Amino acid sequence: MTLVIISGIGFATYSYFALEKELTEKLESKKFIVPTEFYAAPPTFYTKSTLQVSDVEKQLLRQNYRRRNYDQRLLAGDYFVADRDQCAARLQIGLNDLQESCIGWVTQDTPTQKVDESIQILVLQKDHVVSQIFKGAPFVEVSEALSEAPLLAQYIGNEPLMQRTVTLGEVPPMCLNAIMAIEDAQFLEHSGVSLKGIFRALVKNITKGRRAQGGSTITQQLVKNYFLTSERTIKRKFQEFVMSILLESRFSKDEILETYLNVIYMGQNGAFQVRGYGSASRYYFGKEISDLNLSECSLMAAIVNSPGLYNPFRKPVNAERRRHLVLEKMQGLNYISPEEFTEADRTPLPNEPRTLAVETAPYYLDAVRKQLQTQGLSPDGLKIYTALDLEAQDVAQEALRNHLDNLEKNNKYIKGLKEKNNSLEGSILVGNNKTGLVNVVVGGRNYRMTQFNRAIDGHRQVGSIMKPFVYLTALLNDTDEGHPYTPITLLNDEKFTYKYERQAWSPDNYGKKYYGTVPMFYALKNSLNAATASLGIAVGLGNVIDVTHEMGVTSALKSFPAMTLGAFEMYPREVLQSYMTLARMGEKQGISFIRRALNSDGQEVFVHDPKPTNTVDAAAVASLVGMMKQTVLSGTARSITLNGFFHPAAGKTGTTSDNKDAWFAGFTPYLTTVVWVGYDNNLPHKLTGSNGAVPVWTQFMKKIGTRFPADDFAWPENTQKVLLDQKTLEDLNAYRENDPSQVELIFDSAKVPSGF
Repeated sequence: MTLVIISGIGFATYSYFALEKELTEKLESKKFIVPTEFYAAPPTFYTKSTLQVSDVEKQLLRQNYRRRNYDQRLLAGDYFVADRDQCAARLQIGLNDLQESCIGWVTQDTPTQKVDESIQILVLQKDHVVSQIFKGAPFVEVSEALSEAPLLAQYIGNEPLMQRTVTLGEVPPMCLNAIMAIEDAQFLEHSGVSLKGIFRALVKNITKGRRAQGGSTITQQLVKNYFLTSERTIKRKFQEFVMSILLESRFSKDEILETYLNVIYMGQNGAFQVRGYGSASRYYFGKEISDLNLSECSLMAAIVNSPGLYNPFRKPVNAERRRHLVLEKMQGLNYISPEEFTEADRTPLPNEPRTLAVETAPYYLDAVRKQLQTQGLSPDGLKIYTALDLEAQDVAQEALRNHLDNLEKNNKYIKGLKEKNNSLEGSILVGNNKTGLVNVVVGGRNYRMTQFNRAIDGHRQVGSIMKPFVYLTALLNDTDEGHPYTPITLLNDEKFTYKYERQAWSPDNYGKKYYGTVPMFYALKNSLNAATASLGIAVGLGNVIDVTHEMGVTSALKSFPAMTLGAFEMYPREVLQSYMTLARMGEKQGISFIRRALNSDGQEVFVHDPKPTNTVDAAAVASLVGMMKQTVLSGTARSITLNGFFHPAAGKTGTTSDNKDAWFAGFTPYLTTVVWVGYDNNLPHKLTGSNGAVPVWTQFMKKIGTRFPADDFAWPENTQKVLLDQKTLEDLNAYRENDPSQVELIFDSAKVPSGF
């Protein structure tokens, strides 16, 4: 018996200290619920871009910035808008006649001691072009300015969450009185459990013959929901009793009540859990918690008991009855007057929000989770700062959806497939060439229809997307005669048969049209299969594979001749990675959907480090990019300029031989965008890259690509621009009706042919 008693005391002591440690850690760090939080990329503004001051102001107001006068000192979260004279006074510089206005701000996360040096000011011209950007003080001119990284989504496991942490000081006293009146009137008096409340509930339950009232305090509810299981056993109730007393002995009433108000379940907004008073206030009333009135506070307290039973949108009669009870309790405790009771009791319930919460950019978040998985990181409890550009994501999604809808409505063949329940699909990836960060992931036309992320997991034949790597391989080598390959090296675009391993292969040009002897740039811009295949065989299939892998393609490539025309599968992210390497003149850097990630202790567990490395000769890549510009200006993607996108750009269309996949991968000096269109079940759609993918790219880049300056590519120093006139083009068999009479190409300075 003595041994049993000693063992019991020892176990009880161990349990006490173990529970005490767990309670201390979780309460001090607010870890009752640690959601995974995803943040979008901060909106970024560039010089030479076009925008409206009003659009920037709307963006700041959405994030609860406060407007100040132009001559007032800005604090964190403040902004101002000023005219030309006011801007000049604020900046203490002279502005020219074209400059019309400015907008300045200090981001909300700026420490007080760094406010002055963190002011960012955009100066805009009358034509809405950002002419200058300043940061100070003292003010210095910079090339870009950033706003806040907005919270994008929250999750508990795989369940989406709405949670906004608030301090006790933000909660109106009447809201605190309401929750205590209905849930725990003796909260400020008891030590974790209320014996009076337990006895009163017991008597009422016995007299009613059923469980009519609970006796749990707010402290017990906190313990029950976040430390214990929901089982109804004497053991669990005893643990709840002891832990509640322990909790009250270690932490203040304010700490307990604040935590309770931040983690309590407050209902369901579609698939989203509404957690805490901060998010519940926004969901039910469209207000900040600090702006709630008595009627709203009493309804919040009513909802706490059973969010499903007292939902004002679904069960208004129940909600009004429960709110009435809360107000009665408050009046009985002299928290409110009879007049206040009557006015609040007669106030109509809130109207249901117009739209339920929806998961923002689900395909993008799927890509983020998969990247974390490859990094060996669990997303649980992390703050994940993504590279997602919210506006660009919306524009891309709309561009894809509009184009696919249009094809299914107006393309007779595709319309027929749609009538047989075949849905045309597509994907878009957009990467920032400077940072290696991926800003857009569209994995399909509608995430609710299908969660398959084609942008990440789609493994499709790439067709002519492969051809630039064949030409790059040539530009890195010499011909059989010992002459260097250049953009005007002549190729044979003629029908031929190649025999290998007891097989015969004859590539066909699109439309079975052949051009004879043509220069390399002409063969590439018009995507001539015969010329490209003969070039790939001449420079060596193994060499082509090596160069393709150098650029960033990771899929296995087999050394057979059809490989030169893209008769193999790639993931869209491989296309993005390799084309971003081309856009950077052969400098490869890793791509990422995540900028950085922090654990619940604020420690950085991941940071994007692109580690750029040089791959092949930059002058050869520059020559290739110069050739790929001709694809956009006068080749298979000429509709880009015809439809109004005039910034310097390069790219390549891709069409598979069986017309099951349509691609376009194109880039400016700033962005690389990859578009794919096809059917999941591999039906042929009879589209080409030109009419299947290019329109999506164009629509997107006209809105997002024009944010950036209309700069040409930064050509390496050892390169030279060569302008071919019409006579030269005719001599090279590179001029047809509607072709430009002048063509600018880029040459390695050491390989410029004589006469140029």
